[in-house]
Amino acid sequence: MAATQLPPGGGGGGGRLSPMVCPLAKLGRAASPDDTQQPPRGYRASPSAQLDYRASPSAQLDYRASPSAQLDYRASPSAQLDLDCSSKQRASYKIRAASSPLDYKLRSKSPPSTTQLDYRASPSTQLDYRASPSTQLDYRASPSTQLDYRASPSTQLDYRASPYSLLRCSSPPTCHQVDQGYHTLVSPCCWPTDTTATDTPTSPLHLATKSKRSLVKWSPFDRLPDDVVVKILGWLGSSSDLCVAGRVCRRWARLAWTPELWRTVWLAGEGRQGDQALKAILRRICGRTVERVVIADGAKLSDKGLALVARRCPALTHLQLHGCATVTNAALFELVARCPGLHHLDITGCLQISSISLSSGVGGSELSRRLLLQYLDLTDCAAIDDSGLRVIVRNCPQLVYLYLRRCLKVTDAGIKFVPSFCGTLRELSVSDCHLVTDFGLYELAKLGATLRYLSVAKCTQVSDAGLKVIAKRCYKLRYLNARGCEAVSDDAITVLARSCPRLRALDIGKCDVSDTGLRALAESCMNLKKLSLRQCDLVTDRGVQCVAYYCRGLTQLNIQDCQISLEGYKAVKKYCKRCIIEHTNPGFF
Repeated sequence: MAATQLPPGGGGGGGRLSPMVCPLAKLGRAASPDDTQQPPRGYRASPSAQLDYRASPSAQLDYRASPSAQLDYRASPSAQLDLDCSSKQRASYKIRAASSPLDYKLRSKSPPSTTQLDYRASPSTQLDYRASPSTQLDYRASPSTQLDYRASPSTQLDYRASPYSLLRCSSPPTCHQVDQGYHTLVSPCCWPTDTTATDTPTSPLHLATKSKRSLVKWSPFDRLPDDVVVKILGWLGSSSDLCVAGRVCRRWARLAWTPELWRTVWLAGEGRQGDQALKAILRRICGRTVERVVIADGAKLSDKGLALVARRCPALTHLQLHGCATVTNAALFELVARCPGLHHLDITGCLQISSISLSSGVGGSELSRRLLLQYLDLTDCAAIDDSGLRVIVRNCPQLVYLYLRRCLKVTDAGIKFVPSFCGTLRELSVSDCHLVTDFGLYELAKLGATLRYLSVAKCTQVSDAGLKVIAKRCYKLRYLNARGCEAVSDDAITVLARSCPRLRALDIGKCDVSDTGLRALAESCMNLKKLSLRQCDLVTDRGVQCVAYYCRGLTQLNIQDCQISLEGYKAVKKYCKRCIIEHTNPGFF
């Protein structure tokens, strides 16, 4: 915006400015002779009337230079913008937005000598008196009407001078503050849409009036791409945590329901209703993407919820139900029939399950009705008996891992079906099955070198005879748990050590084993890693020293309730550097 200049050869009065057309002339009113003596103080409503107070010191609006020209917004509620066009007459214009972009309307609320200037017509020339009884300048509308209080110390408007005054300078960045001329009055100035600009409003008040929410809204985490956020959310422990994370913001709510995050549905927690949770989850996601369902740690599931999983999750491969005592055979039959790819089934504590088979409504040949289960955990399924076990192993010929812990109704008659139908079985546990005897072990010995893991803990009717047969036939055995079999003595341990040199873990707690058996074990199984001798009253320091000397790779040794002194303890510490010793002797500390 150019400042007012002296015309070449202009009329007298050295240094006097040339006459300017008064804006009142546009409204049909001729300017008075007094109006032509000195130019009116410019407002930025029209290019013809603009006075760039930065162009020339003589044209600056210095509200402190003269009391008659001062914008005193602190003096009184009646103090308003006094243009002081002449000493006898005051002009006031009311510009109001109407059908035309710029509508000047002269309103006289006082005698003809006093008129007021009201800027309500256009956002670019708005004078806002709403903040306080005193007058207030609102420079938010357009860059063309902003009072740059940073231009010169003589033209600064001290917005800190009075609590009743407020300079609103929430304008676009300085790089956009250019004079756009008359067209700024025709259409309101638009804010720049380039969000990548690094310029920010430098008004102190603008920074002060930013809400705390806008400062917290943007965080470095928001800069991460969606795929990275999805991978981070994938590390959450359970589906409940994922649902909680989806409540953080709208973006997380969208990413938290990404199908790849719901391949595993994990519901845990005491008293959690699995039926309702599964119904809500499967309503939001496509059940065909779900591959694993885990109900554990006190969460409950009934036949209704299990039937829903069977219908909505045909690609299910892994199912874990812990303590779901209300699940029955019918729901489980429907599940295994509708999920042909199921290979991992853990139904620990499902007290009403007595068998696993296909439902009677499924057709096909005998071979097509075979299940693909490879892992089956029936721990604490008290309803499993010999006939149920026969149906299970007959329908699951590919079983590799079978756990029958505390299935109290299983006897030797049921055990003999295991090697008959599951020739590839590698791990078997019949712990706490009190009805299993040496005859059951004779049948299990038919698995031969395939068997690597065997647990007969607390099978009180198992003796040396059964273990000797197992040791000779299953010579690739890696793990044996005979804890609580009090009929097992040094004879069985000696045969075991010589027949199974690849043994890695052995638990013979509360067995009739002495230092003789430990010496044979140490000399033959030098790669032993874990050994439990808990409550072996016949074991002394001599046997422990032999084990420590020969089995130097030992990592875990349990000698609780044994007659081991500090000498044996020091020997283990000397030869087995990485061994963790479990003991009950307070003198070892």
